[in-house]
Amino acid sequence: MKRTLMALTLLSTLATSHASQVAGAWYFGTWSCVIDGRAARMVWQVVDDPQTSCSGNICSTSSGVAVRGWFKDGGGPWVKLMNRSASGPDLRFTYTGDNTRWFLRYDPSTGVATGNTIWRGNTYPLQCSQGQG
Repeated sequence: MKRTLMALTLLSTLATSHASQVAGAWYFGTWSCVIDGRAARMVWQVVDDPQTSCSGNICSTSSGVAVRGWFKDGGGPWVKLMNRSASGPDLRFTYTGDNTRWFLRYDPSTGVATGNTIWRGNTYPLQCSQGQG
C-alpha cells in the first residue's frame, strides 16, 4: 500500500500543470474598454483549476488549468464571462450578467479589439485595448 501511494504521488507530481505553463492568447490580461460610450474593464486569466473526485473514502485530486474572464462596466460589479470561443483574431463569449453572446476581433497592428455586445436584442459597440485604464 505504501509503495502504491508513493507511486501515485510521484505520477501526480510529474503530470502537474500550472497556469504559468500555459501559452498565452492575444486576449489574456487586463483590458480597458468602452461599451456604448461608457468606460469598462475586462480581464482574461489562466488559473489553476484542480479537480477532486471521491469514491467512498478514497479521493484523488488532479491538477489542471482553466481560462476565466470577467467584465466590469463602470462602477458595477465584476461579472463572469463564459463559453469562450476563440479562432485567430476572433473571440466570442457569453456575458453572464444577461446571458448574451459578445464578440471581439483583435487587430494586432493597433492592439485594439473591436466588436459588439447585445442587450435586449439590440447591438452595441465594444472596443478594448490592452492595459489598465
